[in-house]
Amino acid sequence: MNKLEILKEKAKGIVLHVSDNPQGRYQLRYEFYQKYGNPLTKGNEGLGNSELAFINWEIKRGTLNPMNAGHPGSPWWRAVSSHFLYLATLAQLINESGQTFPDLPTPVTFWLDYINTPNECTWYRAHNSSIISGYQVADSLAYKENIYEQYFINIVLYRVLYAQSMVEGVSFGILGKIFGNPRGSAVSILTDIEAFYPSHYPLSKKDIKYVTHRAHNLTGLIEDIFDKLFIIPHLDELYTEAAKWNNSPIVLKYIKNNKPLYPISQSEISSAHFNTKLTTKKIHTL
Repeated sequence: MNKLEILKEKAKGIVLHVSDNPQGRYQLRYEFYQKYGNPLTKGNEGLGNSELAFINWEIKRGTLNPMNAGHPGSPWWRAVSSHFLYLATLAQLINESGQTFPDLPTPVTFWLDYINTPNECTWYRAHNSSIISGYQVADSLAYKENIYEQYFINIVLYRVLYAQSMVEGVSFGILGKIFGNPRGSAVSILTDIEAFYPSHYPLSKKDIKYVTHRAHNLTGLIEDIFDKLFIIPHLDELYTEAAKWNNSPIVLKYIKNNKPLYPISQSEISSAHFNTKLTTKKIHTL
């Protein structure tokens, strides 16, 4: 077994060790950012703030719970998280080995770029290419989620790509400048607002109304403005640019005519088919 294979096996072992420990997943990333977060002040995780806030939300929601827990987690969310952890951990191990290797996975290369030059742009490319890669490997698992969760998974993706757009210098609106700072508290604030990031898994009836933009209240209106005004009209352009920023052409399969298409593994589903499945549900009876 060559050196790279040894490091890959070590990375897999580290991730497997925390697989059924949601707080362990968080701690793994917390420790990473203590080393490589480029904090502005001592004890501040700096560029890891938004990622750690998102993991906290996943933990509170229960998606990372063990599958044999009283409240089982989500196979899809767990798989995306584990793949993300593996890619970042492998990059860390490679960096700390002092060796270089050719033909590494794109996200690993981006994480090495981030470790060597920590800033908002290198962080987003490492983070988002890892997320996209996670979506790709977990594609078939997304079909184990109900149609509303599948739709919400698309929302999560386009919001993080939108945040990246501001760092990459593409303006899709003033909210992106606030939401796009990985050092800031915007993600922590948004994940505490159930209209944006529901706290229940599976989604509750109330959550579904927010996810499908059918909640007729103030927070629902704010969510509508955020998504429908600032992001959704630009999804085709956003995903096209994101494919370039993150060297992840697969993301182009997740969008068509400003409509999200993920997951895609069972068939190259059309946006009309996806949205027909969603809109024909009798949400008003929930």
